[in-house]
Amino acid sequence: MKEIKILGENIRRYRQFKGLTQSDLAAKVGLNKDTISKIELGERKNPGLKYIISICRELDIEMEELFMEDPTTKTIKLVLSDQNMQSLERILAEITKESPKKKE
Repeated sequence: MKEIKILGENIRRYRQFKGLTQSDLAAKVGLNKDTISKIELGERKNPGLKYIISICRELDIEMEELFMEDPTTKTIKLVLSDQNMQSLERILAEITKESPKKKE
């Protein structure tokens, strides 16, 4: 099923963007790491609506974003918290091949 693969890829993309490990996300939504891994790999055919809603809540995204074939066409709303700022700094450092600047 194409939708299951898209769902898994998008969960992985948004999870990594938020700086979460599979274990982090699993703990937050009441699953285990292996289940999150299977969902991301498209091996779990029915993750359950309850868990999809929880995943969306933890990743701060709308449910529709998990099923978009190309989520890069949607504007991502970023609330600048300390955690989001650190994630953004890591992404920018990777893009520019610089190390993140330390806060003084």
